[in-house]
Amino acid sequence: MEKAIENLKLLIFDLDGVITSESKYWNTARLTVWELICSPSYLGISNYFGASPNVATRLDEIGDKIISKSFIYELKSRAINSNWDLTFFVVCLHLVGIVSQIKASSGEAWQEVLNQDMPLSQKLPELGKLINQKDYNWQLSDRAISQFWNATQSLTGAAVLDYVNYFVNQELGAKINCFDPKGELWQLCYQNFQDWYEGKKGYILPDDETVLVVDQIAATLQTLYNGGYKLAIATGRPRQEVIAPMAALGLLQYFDSERIVTYDEVLAAEAMVTDSHPGIKLGKPHPFIIFKASHPDISVGELLAKDFQFNHRQEIAYIGDAGSDVVAAKTAGCLAIGVLTGFGDGDAKAKKRQMLGDLGCKIILDSILDLPELLGVKRA
Repeated sequence: MEKAIENLKLLIFDLDGVITSESKYWNTARLTVWELICSPSYLGISNYFGASPNVATRLDEIGDKIISKSFIYELKSRAINSNWDLTFFVVCLHLVGIVSQIKASSGEAWQEVLNQDMPLSQKLPELGKLINQKDYNWQLSDRAISQFWNATQSLTGAAVLDYVNYFVNQELGAKINCFDPKGELWQLCYQNFQDWYEGKKGYILPDDETVLVVDQIAATLQTLYNGGYKLAIATGRPRQEVIAPMAALGLLQYFDSERIVTYDEVLAAEAMVTDSHPGIKLGKPHPFIIFKASHPDISVGELLAKDFQFNHRQEIAYIGDAGSDVVAAKTAGCLAIGVLTGFGDGDAKAKKRQMLGDLGCKIILDSILDLPELLGVKRA
């Protein structure tokens, strides 16, 4: 392991859970799920998660019933990284519980509603008319969620997401197109998520925070930069949610501008290779963003070529806090460095260390503040 560390020249950082906090994303997902299930503009089960009419206090009052911390931990330990996928995933499982109850009381009327030729945003209020609100609460979702995790114990990454559609169809006994991956429900989740995140719903979530004191992070990045390391970013965030926040925090200056890879580059690359690689998903745990940060001048086609992908990259480390980060790093042939900041504390932190180790991460640090000592770089 000492030799692997000695060879390092490029340090690629994930952001959320490593430098920035994910709390704004998780809370955005919670508000999005609440809206689709509880708002009269959509399904309209107003007290499904408990009474919480005030958006300013909703996250504190019922946030953990909408998306529990244990659910987030389970997702991240299964190498699922996208917050939009997380939101879609949760809405699907809530709807399985809800529609199963509708099916028990109203037969196949739910299917007639969802198969109508109209936008999903109009179908959901129609579906809500079949619901007797007193018979519906979040415990219906809990049963569906438990069934799903039991059925997918051996799955990780994209395989878990792919199973959602199969699970919904099996549980409901019918193929409903709106539940398809990147289908109409995913798009509705995505649009509402972005509107909440950007403050377009009339409520402003607190700005991004860092997982550690920002001055300590800056001092660490400065030490690594002065020590001769190139620093890069490879994240699932959209570019606009990387550049402005990192600049505002005073941290963007330490990273090579050509080696900042975001979800925008993932989408552009997927569109570029849609003919040669139909249906390919280049978000983590796929190593594409690591390849792109490592080799910014190489074309997408070359990055996806097998003879390129299977090279060993002894000079590169990817620093992350989640299962998808370890899987991506190992697939890219570079060194995985895990950190214990981000999701989970107390007993959950011990489980996280175990999870990262089980996935093959050999170096696990409390935080990125430990990197200079690991690499033998003296602080200024």
